Amino acid sequence: MEIGEETLQEFYVKWQENFERQEEDNMVKIQELEQQHDQQMDMLNEKLGRAVEAAKIKPDAKLRVMQHNEKLVAVNERIEEAINYRNELSKLEVSEAERVAKLREENANKQRKNLQANQKKERA
Repeated sequence: MEIGEETLQEFYVKWQENFERQEEDNMVKIQELEQQHDQQMDMLNEKLGRAVEAAKIKPDAKLRVMQHNEKLVAVNERIEEAINYRNELSKLEVSEAERVAKLREENANKQRKNLQANQKKERA
């Protein structure tokens, strides 16, 4: 009976050591994967930053026309009409800024999705 107990205890100790070794290996692999993920995200954000900066968004033509008209009206000393242009222009400038910000965000999201898709293809 003692021989069977010793063999059983050796079996348990051996497998306990195997499990501990596997657990340590898994923790090391997880840390390596986390570091690799962080590096990939940094590269992705760097690429995305360059892509967003490079994207040029043209201003609305109506905005330029209104700015030009405001100057012409102000030069001709039609103050009330110039004030009306200025009020309309300020509203248009706000909406244009919002439009540009929205387009930049959409462009950034699109670039991010493309880069993530490319990374998935590279892994496969």
